[in-house]
Amino acid sequence: MSSSPPAPEKVPCVINGREIRVWPGYRLWDAALDADAKLWQWCGGNGQCTTCAVLPLSGTENLSPPTRLERFSMKIWFVKPLAAIRRRWKGRDVRLACQAYVRGPVEVVGLFGKTAREARRAKGLE
Repeated sequence: MSSSPPAPEKVPCVINGREIRVWPGYRLWDAALDADAKLWQWCGGNGQCTTCAVLPLSGTENLSPPTRLERFSMKIWFVKPLAAIRRRWKGRDVRLACQAYVRGPVEVVGLFGKTAREARRAKGLE
């Protein structure tokens, strides 16, 4: 008899204060949609506009490494909405929710919009 590996368990994912449990490998943006966390997204989740930028509060190591597209989009920040807040979060690990995949427990807050601002305020970041 061979034993199969245990099935993966869902992990907690908190976005703008809204918690949802997701399977490892789930895209952070999709988790935000499912949780009604109100992350912005102008480009349709294609990694181009940077409006879904999030600031990881915990579990950064549980997000997939930045994709090549994400690294490129973050480099040309001066022509994107992220330019407006880039200086404020300099030195912090800003990620794009549409390009990050959840591998374990994680908590993030968005960088754009009223819901994100309220979530950052609740965490003492405003």
